[in-house]
Amino acid sequence: MSDNAKGNKEQIPPILQPWISLYRSTPKFNIPGTSVDISFSLHCAVIFSILRIASRQALYRLGWTVGYDTNYTAACIVSICHSSLLLPGLAAVLLSQKFVPSGQLLTSPIWYQDATNSLMGFCTGYMIYDSVMGYIIETWQPGIGPVLSGDDWMFLGHHILTTLYMVSARWQTAGHMSAMVLMFNGEFSAPIMNVHFILEKAMLQDCCKGIAWLPALFAINEHIFSVVYLICRVVVSPFVISYVTYDLLFTKTGRRDVPLWLSISWMPMCWVSYHVTYCVLDLVFSSILTLSNDPRQS
Repeated sequence: MSDNAKGNKEQIPPILQPWISLYRSTPKFNIPGTSVDISFSLHCAVIFSILRIASRQALYRLGWTVGYDTNYTAACIVSICHSSLLLPGLAAVLLSQKFVPSGQLLTSPIWYQDATNSLMGFCTGYMIYDSVMGYIIETWQPGIGPVLSGDDWMFLGHHILTTLYMVSARWQTAGHMSAMVLMFNGEFSAPIMNVHFILEKAMLQDCCKGIAWLPALFAINEHIFSVVYLICRVVVSPFVISYVTYDLLFTKTGRRDVPLWLSISWMPMCWVSYHVTYCVLDLVFSSILTLSNDPRQS
């Protein structure tokens, strides 16, 4: 039965219709030995890469200097696009069906399955793009290869674990809601966080010194970001992760729908993101302290 024929029983949320159409119109190429399409993710990764390069060139034209700060800011612009597009879709998917972290995907309507695969494929594409662009291409040194710092390795590891979580949930066709609720909570503060980082880098650029309102905007954003980030990542995250852990490991349906070995392997992926939270907090507060001590801002 087509989605339209089912329309009387269940209305497809309008926000999900573009996601479904894009996913269905993209040629499919499954990961060998699975039913998980990787083509949509690779297409998204290419688009993100183009957007990053275009953002960097636009910043150069505005007078930004060539170097790390401009590369970082371009990455933040792409991250804002990713999270701002992803969050409404995730909210619609999570609210459209009964929330069971370990639930099976194949028992849901076809449109819901396609929307889920589209959103998770989109996020996977972002992880692939950022891993390649941010931690290979932009850190590459001739004759040496990519040169990564300790924080770089941590965030690259986070990208790899997140990708494995999403791909394995799609392969198992269960547990997708656990991945999406973690994605939603993790990405909710991302737009305002990246605005914070962009403003921070802008204040260090000579071409932005004449913008009188920039420090005031930075201060306002700093307060809002601090509250949102602490609520999402420090207050809400442990409850979300604890509930996901309980459902996967300690309920009969959780152990039935998701193999126990897979649920156990997901646990480090859940909780390591909580550790990354504190690393980001340390990074943010260090940058604030650096700016406050920068004589150029006085």
